[in-house]
Amino acid sequence: MRVFVQAAIANHLDDPRSLRIILEQAPRSQELMKKIYRYKDAWTAYTRELLCRHPEVRVPDVDTAARIINATIELVVHQVIAEHEPVDPKRLEDELVSMSTRYLRG
Repeated sequence: MRVFVQAAIANHLDDPRSLRIILEQAPRSQELMKKIYRYKDAWTAYTRELLCRHPEVRVPDVDTAARIINATIELVVHQVIAEHEPVDPKRLEDELVSMSTRYLRG
């Protein structure tokens, strides 16, 4: 979980407010959207594989859990990093790892 969270945070740290504007308001072509969906599908498949191999994961539906974990991490990081008063990245990382781990371990 920590690697997932660290990657999401790293993707948002350079210029979080500009990134937020680009992600939320920039026009997107159909070609770009197809690439985004392919990337998300691949990332979800990778996450699902990891969840299936980890003995402490106790969620009954790893397919849905993989989607929830990826979306939650991405959305929370995107929202919190770009806020007017952002949370310290290390604190954000620790809290997201804790939240995700507890969900997966049930």
